[in-house]
Amino acid sequence: MDEGAVEDGAGVNSVAGDDGHAAAPGVGGATEPTWRRVARITPLLTAWKVAAALIAVVLFQVVDDLARAPLPLLTLVGLVAAGIAVGILISLVYAYLAWRRLTYAITDDAVLMRSGVVFRRERASRLTRIQTVEVTQPILGRLFGYAAVTIESAGAADANLRLAYLTQDEARLVRNEILARAAGLDVSAPVQDAPAVPGVGGEEGPGVVGAAGEVLAVRGAEAGSVLASASVAPVAAGPVVPEAPEREVLHVPPGRLIGSVLLSGAMVGIVVTAGAMAIAAGVTGSREFIFGWLAGLLGTGSYLWSRFAGEFGFRLATSPDGLRVRSGLLETRAQTIPPGRIQGIGISQGPLWRMRGWWRVQLSLATGIDMSDGSGGAPDVLLPVGSRDDVLTVVRLAMPGMSETEVEALVTGMLGNGPEGGWTVSPDRARWMNPFAWRRNGFQVLDPFLAIRRGRIFRRVDLVPHERTQSLGVSQGPFERRLRLVSFQAHSSGDLEPTLPHVDPAIAAELLWEQAERARAARRSAGPEQWMRQTPTPQVPAPEPAEAEASAAQASAPAEASQAPSPTPPPPTDPTP
Repeated sequence: MDEGAVEDGAGVNSVAGDDGHAAAPGVGGATEPTWRRVARITPLLTAWKVAAALIAVVLFQVVDDLARAPLPLLTLVGLVAAGIAVGILISLVYAYLAWRRLTYAITDDAVLMRSGVVFRRERASRLTRIQTVEVTQPILGRLFGYAAVTIESAGAADANLRLAYLTQDEARLVRNEILARAAGLDVSAPVQDAPAVPGVGGEEGPGVVGAAGEVLAVRGAEAGSVLASASVAPVAAGPVVPEAPEREVLHVPPGRLIGSVLLSGAMVGIVVTAGAMAIAAGVTGSREFIFGWLAGLLGTGSYLWSRFAGEFGFRLATSPDGLRVRSGLLETRAQTIPPGRIQGIGISQGPLWRMRGWWRVQLSLATGIDMSDGSGGAPDVLLPVGSRDDVLTVVRLAMPGMSETEVEALVTGMLGNGPEGGWTVSPDRARWMNPFAWRRNGFQVLDPFLAIRRGRIFRRVDLVPHERTQSLGVSQGPFERRLRLVSFQAHSSGDLEPTLPHVDPAIAAELLWEQAERARAARRSAGPEQWMRQTPTPQVPAPEPAEAEASAAQASAPAEASQAPSPTPPPPTDPTP
């Protein structure tokens, strides 16, 4: 991307000004937003990744070549140390340049971020498109008291913004400000303006507020390009928005989480594979093939560890900002999901969990996962493991307004089998396609969502809110065509793909058209994206005396005219020729 290019990854129609940078959304380019910096310690917290990669290359690639060289041992050690030192220096220099180029701003319409060392870009995340705001603390961040703020927006993975790193207090203030602006609250407050600092050539430009209160000069003709820096008195980086109160709803004990990992399918796979390897090694007397299976076992073990460490200490709370999820053993995360952002919910239960009555609840958001910085990749979980009552509590919080009848229908869908409870299941001829779960597969339309259940061994119930339905589809394979069956799909934004297999074609067609109409009606009656914006009540002017007398005369007139019979409509014409 060219230096003056503007990337619009979150659907913001940015307009580039004469200086090549985008104007602040919603202000028409008339006012330049206040640009802020992340903490000065950011290069030290980010450079270790590049340094570790370079050290690994030196140790695994260069050491063998140096060992064969006819050089003294002390010289070899010095060369390796020099290579490692150069790698660390290069990573620190690059991290420092990246920190100098990283600035962000928060406006009434969007969160803006400028970054890039060689190729510069500006990204905007519109507030009405924000799905979650997450504050994460890696191990080094927890040691030094710093955190990163990740703004996940609807769209692809590059629409997400990550502000790393800020102090813990600054990270909370930034999160509070973003959520308050996204809710439609007025956070304007008298904030001390950043003083103008002389730039190159003696010109003065708007200030860029730093994380530690510093102000970096910016040229008026080249807004966004850092030209000089100066230490000044601390200034407020933005409005101080108090944190919304929260109420904890539930938490997952560590013992239950450990038990869920031990009873998971991945752990069973590890045990079975290890037992098969031990038996094969004892029968054949060869152990060479073990190394071929070791990579798979290590990968599965890494998955189990990441799941345990990521969901450790799970807590769910409610607040005016939405649902708040906190978890993490080594790296902690505090995620806030604003109201109306959940695209769907998946409730699942494995065969071993059935003995304990445990369920898992995942949610679907209209976000893409960005793995480039190591901050993404963790699935969005509303309940790692919990009882049936915990599931109902979570679903009621995620989809408020459920009646007791709808709760009973959901419980029947989770535990039941067949058409009881108002569920529509697959016809009898579907047993040839799925002899075990054909009576389990079914759907039920409830007031807030469409519920689709499937699976007998691995139970699953998917909930799709009517207003979040993006598309509906019907597919048919060759065997389904032979048995006069189809599969129904209800698509929503996110990674949730509810599919109802092997249903009668007539029922699927009726469900498709009725669900499309429900989705349109639900979107028309859905609440605003800014869930706390107060709409002013229009003031009706008092009527003039003459108008008041006319209204009184109309009210006292006889009502025979209003009671006159309406004309009889003409009889319908017969369309048959």
